[in-house]
Amino acid sequence: MSLLRALVLSVLFVSSLALAQLDTGDKLIEESLLALPEHMRDGATVAYFDEDKRVVLREGSNGITCQPDDPDTPGFAVWCYPQSHAAYTKRWYELAAEGRERAEVDEMITAEIEDNKLEWPAVAVNYNLRGPSLDTAVPLTVVYVPFSTGESIGVTEERQFNRPWLMLAGTAFAHIMIPGQ
Repeated sequence: MSLLRALVLSVLFVSSLALAQLDTGDKLIEESLLALPEHMRDGATVAYFDEDKRVVLREGSNGITCQPDDPDTPGFAVWCYPQSHAAYTKRWYELAAEGRERAEVDEMITAEIEDNKLEWPAVAVNYNLRGPSLDTAVPLTVVYVPFSTGESIGVTEERQFNRPWLMLAGTAFAHIMIPGQ
């Protein structure tokens, strides 16, 4: 093989790898935004955490951040959260990167919220798209109402698949699950 031909093939190979990575980034962005209502997608940031370091795939302007599916986790799950959840999300990944179990991370964050050491909004909405695969994923809207109970806000605490229900009642993470169609 001539040196010129080897050089051309090398350039084409490296270019195809770069294009494949670009396609993957574009695909991650596109899939991440599917959790949001259509009118909110253009202005959303797309970012994820690598250990405790935030990696931004696309900067947005509307205060919403969408997190791509984690290929190391079974199924498909993307979610979008408001700026008011950014400190919580960052802290969660910091603690998880230290090797702590999920229950311990949640317990530590709850204590930080209760001690006013971690910002936590009175109400916030997250948008999720989850399922065994992208093709079978369904939307789920989550409305955080910290420390609420079903009785205090008039929502059942029993799991429902076709109606709203309150999960983690009475805790800092109390939230109304609103299944989509």
